[in-house]
Amino acid sequence: MTMDVAARRKDACNRLLRRAHAILDLEGSTPSALHALKLKLTALAARTELFPVSDFPMPLAQGRLHTLVAEADDGLGLHLLIGMPGKMSQPHSHGIWCVNASVSGKERHVLWRRTDDASKPGYATIARIGEVLMEPGHGYAMADLDIHSQEVVGRQPSVILALYGYTFERFTPVVWYQPEFSSVRALPSRRAGAAS
Repeated sequence: MTMDVAARRKDACNRLLRRAHAILDLEGSTPSALHALKLKLTALAARTELFPVSDFPMPLAQGRLHTLVAEADDGLGLHLLIGMPGKMSQPHSHGIWCVNASVSGKERHVLWRRTDDASKPGYATIARIGEVLMEPGHGYAMADLDIHSQEVVGRQPSVILALYGYTFERFTPVVWYQPEFSSVRALPSRRAGAAS
């Protein structure tokens, strides 16, 4: 008896997390480990038959997150993100490493570096240092404090797989930058609420 799509997707996602743990247990979240995770996630994203749009409700507004696997006790989180054409975000840092891979559509990620010394509360300057175009067959990795902004380009929704060091529901504070005002602010951590 063959498994249905949802069962095959769950099996493939759990297999990915087992491989991710093996890599992280051996190396930690080093650049080479994140690169290895990116390659494995990109291979999973290429299995588009596991991620039919009909299985994932579209966003009511600009974007929507679907949790595929959320490990307990500060474990890993694997999510499917859908962004509608034109969706944009300001530069921000997740506070935890992340690996992304494109299932479909196109999403431009601009990479930034903080250029001030962080000594003045609420003040920050950042400089653009690169760009990644996420489309099928491509992925990229970010370390804990890497800063990025994003925009869905083209006329199709962007569908991305995202593997985080913590599940989205237990994120550390996300730090948002506004380069036009040289300002920075941190949202409250989700981890405190999830732990209580």
